[in-house]
Amino acid sequence: MNIPQGRLRDSENIEMPAHSADELDWANSDSFKIMTSRYGAPVTFDTFGGFYHVGRIDRQARKAVLLLAPIGYEELCTRATWRAFAEIIAAAGHACLRFDYPGTADAVDPVGEPEGISDWVAAARRGMAFLRDCNPGIELVLVGQGFGASLAAQLGAGSPDVAATVLMAPLVKGRAYLRELQAWSRMVTERMGLEPDPLDDNGYGVAGFRLAGSRAAAIKALDLTRTAQVPAARVLLVERGRISSDSPIGNHLTTLGADVSSIDYAGYELMLQDPTPVEPQLGTLTRIVSWIDDLAHFPMAGANFSAKALEPARPIAGPHYAELPVRFGPDERLFGVLCQPLGRRPLAIAVLANSGRDYHIGWGRAAVEQARALAERGIASFRFDAGGIGDSPASASAPAEVLYSDEQLADMRHAIDYVEKLDAGPIALVGRCSGAYGAFQVAVQDVRVRNIVAINILRFVWDPRETVAEALQSAHRTVSGSVAMLFSKQNLRRLLSGNLRVKAPVVSVSKRLVRIVSSRVRQILAGEPGQNLYGEVHRRFQTLESRGVGLAMLFSEGDHALGEFRTYMGRKGARLRRYPRASVSIIPNADHNFTHLGARARLTNALCDVLAAPSSPPSRE
Repeated sequence: MNIPQGRLRDSENIEMPAHSADELDWANSDSFKIMTSRYGAPVTFDTFGGFYHVGRIDRQARKAVLLLAPIGYEELCTRATWRAFAEIIAAAGHACLRFDYPGTADAVDPVGEPEGISDWVAAARRGMAFLRDCNPGIELVLVGQGFGASLAAQLGAGSPDVAATVLMAPLVKGRAYLRELQAWSRMVTERMGLEPDPLDDNGYGVAGFRLAGSRAAAIKALDLTRTAQVPAARVLLVERGRISSDSPIGNHLTTLGADVSSIDYAGYELMLQDPTPVEPQLGTLTRIVSWIDDLAHFPMAGANFSAKALEPARPIAGPHYAELPVRFGPDERLFGVLCQPLGRRPLAIAVLANSGRDYHIGWGRAAVEQARALAERGIASFRFDAGGIGDSPASASAPAEVLYSDEQLADMRHAIDYVEKLDAGPIALVGRCSGAYGAFQVAVQDVRVRNIVAINILRFVWDPRETVAEALQSAHRTVSGSVAMLFSKQNLRRLLSGNLRVKAPVVSVSKRLVRIVSSRVRQILAGEPGQNLYGEVHRRFQTLESRGVGLAMLFSEGDHALGEFRTYMGRKGARLRRYPRASVSIIPNADHNFTHLGARARLTNALCDVLAAPSSPPSRE
């Protein structure tokens, strides 16, 4: 399907934002260059997309850097790091592109079983061609982490314009990597109190991110110690753990004739913890950029350093939907993906909020699955990142902790401002956990909201006596710490040999949750004057009811978030009868995050049912 640039109409579809002649000319303006160097301009390539940073306009671009991301849960945890990395690279004067592999993140899924990793290799080559086209004559630097490092090594071999490669925690041997994934999968599920996912047929899925069998087979065959060509004349190894003189990959590349430098990957284990507490490891990133800067002393002969103007991103078409990546809000700082159904006018449009610091694809890519399922049911959606999460930098005035903050609520209102202009039908807000809290608060305040779907909502109102840290502790995400434990090589060997026990921490976490919940109930029932949480919750429910706003609350079966609901609405939800527009439903066999494939599918079906038929009679627990 050929989609006109900047605009999309199909029968009675909503119209994508049109670009005037002036707007199409912005690619040649200084404001465009400044924006892309700070935040990254969305770009699209048929079935996948990414972000392009042109580099600071007051510096001459010296190299063009292609960032090759890791995959799966590792990519979820490093998304904000990759954004920060690209911004640091651009600030140093280098052009930079980061992108999603087909079938991952925001990219379109392949039809049927993928053929190994050939489409990922092709996408990376497309990225290299894009950088060459935008920056004629400038040498490339390939930077990859995990699987992306292995891909960088493969792409750099034999490429005359690749000046250097940076291999960060590289996937050296595919067999060892797959064993790590299986160990990681077992550890994460046990830490979360889950059984293995019955729909994960190979055991390589981590935190809901499945690895297709054909891709696993292709990865299994990778071995960087058996390559016959250097990935580039200069190689920087960024290795987890202490730098060792007997690094197998370092020694092999040196034998092949590469000029190999090494630094330790400080903060690697911390970066791969739960996405909620993780912060970019700026020390390591700046050391890498300094190494790239040093390459500027070896410019490519005949380079003219003339960057070309960038075209606006085009919509990406899937089987029954079209998606457009956009920047929006103040100073175009925020990022989101508009997904619309093909062939019919939307019944409504849903704004999908972040949960914790999971970026806009969601835990296990749930938000992408939901957006495309909603499109199949005739509902448009806009999944976005609030400031300080994923692909949206925090504003200068943002607090240190953006979750549960007024800043996060303001960003949700910016998303509503964006979708309101589309005239795509009634606006619904959808969120899980902290995202559900934000959706509930904004809906109470904003008369444009017609429906809310609050999934595992932990707080209806904010208790001023509670800290954000306490709220995050009660969110029952027990992945944090397990990854750090796994990626200690000593503990990995113990786990694979069966000598490392991980069930004991589950008991400790459970006891901690009981203490948190008990304290929470005492605070609510013994509220101080002016801090009557019970009364305030019911006032807000009544506000929504009076405006005719539909409120659907979805809970995982047995989830601790039900304690919040029962505190205010009674053990069996009897007090909810005061609010006919409100409903509650229980999703069976699901954890708080809906980690398993089947649990996510049940949640998606329930979400689609609610939004496709908002006037249906409410159900009760």
